[in-house]
Amino acid sequence: MSITNSEIQTFKDCKRKWWLGNYRALKPISKTYVGPLTLGIRVHNALELFYVTGENPVDEYERLQRIDNKLFAESKDANFEDKVKKFNSEAELGRIMLEGYMEWLAETNPDADIEVIGAEKKLSTRLEMDPRVELMGKTDLKVKRASSGKHALLDHKTAVSFNSYYETSHMSEQLMLYVILEKMDTVNGDPNVDGGIYNLIKKVKRTASAKPPFYERLDVRFNDKQLQSFWIRTMGTIRDIMDLRDKLDAGEDHRFYAYPSPTNDCTWKCPFFQVCPMFDDGSSAEAMLEELFEQVDPNARYEENE
Repeated sequence: MSITNSEIQTFKDCKRKWWLGNYRALKPISKTYVGPLTLGIRVHNALELFYVTGENPVDEYERLQRIDNKLFAESKDANFEDKVKKFNSEAELGRIMLEGYMEWLAETNPDADIEVIGAEKKLSTRLEMDPRVELMGKTDLKVKRASSGKHALLDHKTAVSFNSYYETSHMSEQLMLYVILEKMDTVNGDPNVDGGIYNLIKKVKRTASAKPPFYERLDVRFNDKQLQSFWIRTMGTIRDIMDLRDKLDAGEDHRFYAYPSPTNDCTWKCPFFQVCPMFDDGSSAEAMLEELFEQVDPNARYEENE
């Protein structure tokens, strides 16, 4: 049983979402090409190629955009004027963000202190606490800090505001997990990693009314006590995940154990927003799942390019 940071965060956020997306491994059949996730993926992939091969990220973004243009035109969303308008606006936004990013690099040279030493890499460790579990992650870029010689995991993040990163980056569970996996993975790991770098890119078209900064780097480091405490917490969460899996495997009622945690964020954050309440009001939830969702491997992306 492979468990990732994504699954851990989903489990802690909403157990019903975890039950549908991880335990039952369901995802929507139709893909949406509108919204922050799609935009972020295009920008992220363009920047990753830039740092690995030197390819101009604006050119790569436009190549990816042409692919999405074709897919969007064939999707149901293309029949709705508001979604067409939003799709085109987001396409322009991503290009402007990357054009500005290249200008920012030329003006401030923040890359002078980093040297890319590794690209996408799967990391994993088998847990002594429960040998059924492989704790797994996949890093994006690994860099060497010229100033200290230490290594860091660099992650591109697009955001409407940087405030949440300013306030919570020192508590990033994803970064802490990946640092621990780097230290524990005796085959693919790197014990010289001591933290991460957030490469922040603001989702803004940089008009006259837009407020900088539009780009920023946050260097995040963790001490041994932080990592030790986080590891203990993570083992507790994984124990809870496996206990719940065992109960569901034994036929226990999912409503008793994998209950929902509804918030206003459900409308944009959860692919199961429409079907979720149907499990509680007597509607044909399973029929809707059969029509609109498919079973997939939720960890497939961790095995890509291996």
